[in-house]
Amino acid sequence: MLTLSSHFDLLLQRIEPAEARLKIAQEVPDQVRTYLNQIDTLRTCDPHTRLAGSYARHVAINDIKDVDLLVFIHDTYREQSPSAVLNTLCQVLKDLPQTLGDTGTVKIRNQRRSVNVHFDTQDFDLDVVPVIIVTKIDEPLLIPARDLQEWKETNSIGYQQWLSDLNQAHGRKVVPLIKLMKQWRDCHFIYKRPKSYWLECMVVRHISKGWVETEGVSFAALFTNLLMSISTRYKDHLNQADAVPRIPDPMLGNNVAWNWERGHFETFMRRIEESRAWAVEALNQDGDQVAAAVALWQKVFKDTFPTTAEVEAHKLVAAAKAGGLYVNAQGNVTATPPTDTSAWQSPPHRFYGAEVDDPA
Repeated sequence: MLTLSSHFDLLLQRIEPAEARLKIAQEVPDQVRTYLNQIDTLRTCDPHTRLAGSYARHVAINDIKDVDLLVFIHDTYREQSPSAVLNTLCQVLKDLPQTLGDTGTVKIRNQRRSVNVHFDTQDFDLDVVPVIIVTKIDEPLLIPARDLQEWKETNSIGYQQWLSDLNQAHGRKVVPLIKLMKQWRDCHFIYKRPKSYWLECMVVRHISKGWVETEGVSFAALFTNLLMSISTRYKDHLNQADAVPRIPDPMLGNNVAWNWERGHFETFMRRIEESRAWAVEALNQDGDQVAAAVALWQKVFKDTFPTTAEVEAHKLVAAAKAGGLYVNAQGNVTATPPTDTSAWQSPPHRFYGAEVDDPA
């Protein structure tokens, strides 16, 4: 079994959110939280606001485009209609651009269950969700559903802790597996894309039910086993006219993919089958067939899956920073000490070049 562990380690590093986007995802919500905490036109209660969504659960990848912000409103708002509460929050947020100052164009619009704040300059969205605490913060909360004109349950805070516990129990492999699944989706879908939360619920269900084992399993094998499990368990739905699988919410049990269209599900399964076949073939390559395995994984993850040369270059950079480069008598540089000849080990490297004055 050819696991290509270093390749998958680099792949997971590559799909991590960029530092610039992480900074925006931290600073913008903090500004809005401060604003909401200072106004007196919206009655809130402790803990006032909390982050939610993929960013808060540490399963976001690549460019972070949006963050969910929960605003805990007083339980007397439950007596009002969902539309009225959302309209109140929308009005409160209309003064936000003026308060923040020079932040570029900020657009406020009402949505089904939240108020969206779009920051044009940063290309960033903040979905502000009013929630009511029923018993405790980590138990089901109430959010307004404008389309249904009723208050619906959510347990986003409780799920956040549940996912963290599940990830710990499985050797911190669940969160990376969710990220790999989302990256796979991004590589294979422009249209008919399954939603990120559907994929997340899909992954945690297959793990928590024991359908996919994690102990002692590489990410290459883990992702392959997930594809195989999805293929096996959804095959019956594929063979039934107009059927789509039910994907339950981990906490509340409701079907999060209730509006998954049959045609979209069929496309999803075709992509799953293609990638399953490539992944199985890649995993079964012999130890001296690394190039063939890499080529197969690049069909699964496209050009985000690194070449062996990129992996080796990454190792050399890491080794240089740690003082782990070795140079033999022939001038060859390696990240590990050679066994057949003497070599000189470089010291830790912390100098990256001084600024040079512009001669002009």
